[in-house]
Amino acid sequence: MNKETYLTEYPKHESMRENVKKDKNRLHFHMMPPTGWMNDPNGLCEFQGVNHIYFQYTPFLAGWGTKLWGHYTTKDWIHYKEEEPFLYPDEEWDRDGVYSGSAYTCEDGIHYFYTGNVKLWDKDYDYIMNGREQNTIHVFSPDGKDIAYKKLVMTNDDYPVNMSKHVRDPKIYKKDGRYYMIQGGRDAESYGCALLFCSDDLEHWKWYDTVRTAKPFGYMWECPDLFRIDGNRFLSISPQGIAAEEYQYQNVYQSGYYRILGDLEDYTLSPFTEWDMGFDFYAPQSFIDESGRRILIGWMGIGDIEYENPTVAEGWQHTLTVPRELTLDASGDICQNPVKELTALRKEEIIVPSDFFLTEGAFEMQADITENEDFSIIIDKGMQILYDAGTSVLSLSFLPDRECNPEDAKGCGRCIRKAKIRENKVSSLQILVDHSTIEIFVNNGHYVFSSRYYKTGHAHTVEFSGDMNITAYTLSGFDCRT
Repeated sequence: MNKETYLTEYPKHESMRENVKKDKNRLHFHMMPPTGWMNDPNGLCEFQGVNHIYFQYTPFLAGWGTKLWGHYTTKDWIHYKEEEPFLYPDEEWDRDGVYSGSAYTCEDGIHYFYTGNVKLWDKDYDYIMNGREQNTIHVFSPDGKDIAYKKLVMTNDDYPVNMSKHVRDPKIYKKDGRYYMIQGGRDAESYGCALLFCSDDLEHWKWYDTVRTAKPFGYMWECPDLFRIDGNRFLSISPQGIAAEEYQYQNVYQSGYYRILGDLEDYTLSPFTEWDMGFDFYAPQSFIDESGRRILIGWMGIGDIEYENPTVAEGWQHTLTVPRELTLDASGDICQNPVKELTALRKEEIIVPSDFFLTEGAFEMQADITENEDFSIIIDKGMQILYDAGTSVLSLSFLPDRECNPEDAKGCGRCIRKAKIRENKVSSLQILVDHSTIEIFVNNGHYVFSSRYYKTGHAHTVEFSGDMNITAYTLSGFDCRT
C-alpha cells in the first residue's frame, strides 16, 4: 500500500472511524489506532520540543495485515495530534510491510531505520532459512513528517552467514563519534541473539559482534534496545520461545532486560528481568527526551495469544501503554512510573470509604499498604488483585462470573498472572484504569501488570480488604485532534 492507495481508500472507511468513536471500549488516555490494528511503538523521539510516536499500523483491518507506520505527536503527553501515516510499503524492499524500527535525531532532522519485510511465494519455503527478505532501510526527515529520502542500506547478504532470514528491528545510537546499530535475530540453530553493527556515515554498516547468552534463551530476539540510565548500560529484548514458569515467562512471548556488566567487547549479562507481568505487553521501545528522561512505551498487546479483544467487531484492536519514565533505585534495578505529566488528567478526588467505592469513567487509585499482610482489591466485580503475604505472591486474575452479571469485568480468555515480590512486601500500588485497560505499578514501579479487560458500561466498582490507605481520582482523557 502506497500513500496514494491509502488516501484513495480513506474516505471509504469513514464508517470505521465512526464505529471506533462510538465504541464503549474506546480508550480515553491511551494511544490507540484511529481504525484497524496497532502494534509495536516505533521511532520514538523528541525533536524540537515535539514527541513523535510512530507505531505499526494496519488502518483498514482490525487484524494482522500489511503494516504502515501510524503517527501521533504531542508536546505535553496530554494533547495529541493524529498525523498522516509516515511510512508506507511502497518499494520492492518493503513491499510486504514497513516493520519495526527506531529514530536517531540530529540538529537538521531525524534519521529512521526500519526493517522492510518481503515474503517470496514462488516456491514452498519454510520462511525461516529461506523465503523471506529482511531489509534494513534508512529514511531521513527534516521534521518527522516529510521524507527527504529513503534508502536501502542492508539486506540479508550483509548479516552474518550463520543467521536465518529473521534479522530485524534496528535501533541506533552514537558513541565516541561513531554510529552503532543493534538488530534482533534468530541464527541457523534457532538461537536468539542480537547483532551489532557500526558505521561512520549512517549509510555503510559493518557487522562486528553478536550478543547472546551462554545458554540459548529463546529462538528469536525481537525489538532490541541498548540504553543507559545513570551511566549503567542495559539491553532490552523481546525473546520468543521461552518455556513458561509459575512466576516467570507466563505469556506466549516475553519482554525484559539485562543489565550489561562490563563493556560490550567484554561483558556479562545479569539475570533477565521482565518489564511487565501482565497479560498484554510486548515490544517496548525507549528514548531520551529533551529534558534527559528515559521514557519507555510498550505495545499493550501480544502476538499469537489465545485470548480475545472484542473491539475487533468495532473495527479496531490494541493500544500502547502510557509513557513510563525509567529510573534506577538504590540497588540498580529499573523502576517504571507514569510520566508526571499524566497527573494533569486528575479531575476530582474520590471520597473512599473503608472497603468500597463507585466511580464513573476512567480513574486512578493509589494504595499505601502499611503492614505485610494479605490484601485483595476487586475491580468491576470480576478482576482481582490479590496479595499472599505468606508466599510474597501478587496476582492479577479474572474471577469466575459470580452472579452471571454482564456488567462484571471480563478477561476474554485471560486468567491469571503472578509475580514473586523480591522485597517480600507490597508497600504501594498505583492503578490506572481506562475504559478497557488496567496498568498496575507496584512498589514505586519495581513491578508492573498491564492488561486489557472488558465490561459493560463506564461505571466502576472497587472493593478492597486489608490494611491500606487509598487515594483515588477520576481522570479526564487525552485531547486528540486530526
